[in-house]
Amino acid sequence: MKKLSVAAVLALLTGVNNAYAAGYQLNEFSVINLGRSFAGIGVSGDDYSALAYNPAGMTLVKRSGMQTGLTMTEVASKIKGDNGQKTDMDFMIPLPSMFGQYNVNDKLFLGAGVYVPFGLATRYRNDSFVAEGGNGVRRSELEVIDMNVSGAYKLDNGLSLGASAIVRYIEGSLTSNVIGKPSYGPLNGKNIAYSDFRVKGWTMTANLGAMYEFDENTRIGLSYRFKSTQRPTGKHYVTVRDAYAPYASLLHLNTFNRFDSVSEPELPASWILSGYHKFGEKWGTSFTVKYTQWHRFYTFPALSSGTGNLDVDYRWKDAWSFSLGQDYYLNDNWTLRAGLAWDETPVPSNTYRTNRIPDTDRLWASFGFSYTTGNHQFDLGYAHLFMMHGKVWNSDSGDVNAKYRSYSNMYGVQYQYRF
Repeated sequence: MKKLSVAAVLALLTGVNNAYAAGYQLNEFSVINLGRSFAGIGVSGDDYSALAYNPAGMTLVKRSGMQTGLTMTEVASKIKGDNGQKTDMDFMIPLPSMFGQYNVNDKLFLGAGVYVPFGLATRYRNDSFVAEGGNGVRRSELEVIDMNVSGAYKLDNGLSLGASAIVRYIEGSLTSNVIGKPSYGPLNGKNIAYSDFRVKGWTMTANLGAMYEFDENTRIGLSYRFKSTQRPTGKHYVTVRDAYAPYASLLHLNTFNRFDSVSEPELPASWILSGYHKFGEKWGTSFTVKYTQWHRFYTFPALSSGTGNLDVDYRWKDAWSFSLGQDYYLNDNWTLRAGLAWDETPVPSNTYRTNRIPDTDRLWASFGFSYTTGNHQFDLGYAHLFMMHGKVWNSDSGDVNAKYRSYSNMYGVQYQYRF
């Protein structure tokens, strides 16, 4: 019987390199904006979330106040392998946010916020063909939390300028079944170990914005969010299956092992161009064009003290997003809204799509409403995402082939209070 070497097991563990860190960029900081598919973000002037999109838009809200919101996101996929295997995913993820703003005077505005700008979750059952083949992908999770401190100043010529300093916290984990490969002898096709790679850390970034008001009913804004590079650290846990415990002694490893882990993911810079125009007393139309520089996510760097370098090529491309929204101001208490959007995936081809991040183009359709009474406002929003069919096919990372039919539902509720 051929013995497994330490190097062989460490090579098997490189299944962790399809890492969490690319993530999806999120816009779900505002339930009002959810209702119009995030058209007009930063310049809509109807809640306190502008500092997360374009801080210059803070000058539009004439009263100090605060808001808190929660969006529940459903992620659902039907997945089929190239040999007819089937599995699925269906789970919910909460995305909370909180903002506050103090208007020093009619020129100077200060604010702060906490929200989630990037996130990822994929979860497969342990007995699914995705978890039992290829890299044995089980679970991937990423959460990035931004804590903003922002300021904006309104000039006399219709121009407003704003800036945000952002403290960013990132936490992620990915788990894998480690599958034996033909070159490793008698354990071919067997699940010989369980790998859990975890990291967390802090960094800083910034957001700059400008907005120009042609008149009280027409405005346009441009903002730029800087990229951030962090170096989160953590632990890489490896558990050798009981059935193969004898191999642990051959490898001079225990059945449970803990290594140091570190990665250096780069979260992309982005541009946002938004506009708003009010037609008469009842209708408000908004748009947003967003450009995200994902091309910097060419390779994901990761390191485990037990496995060495775990770099993998993703070769993502820059991506565009387009949205159009409509508000209807029914009366002083009620506002109705709806929107459409198109999001382009940064994944360049089936070869570079992975089972950890099976991202595709998507179409948004949304609606929502607000009810205002006195100093209080209640906002509800809903969006459905029609995701284009996607394939993980002959993956450059070694993932098992799979076809995805996916969708997402988002349900948001928000409360605002103006002082």
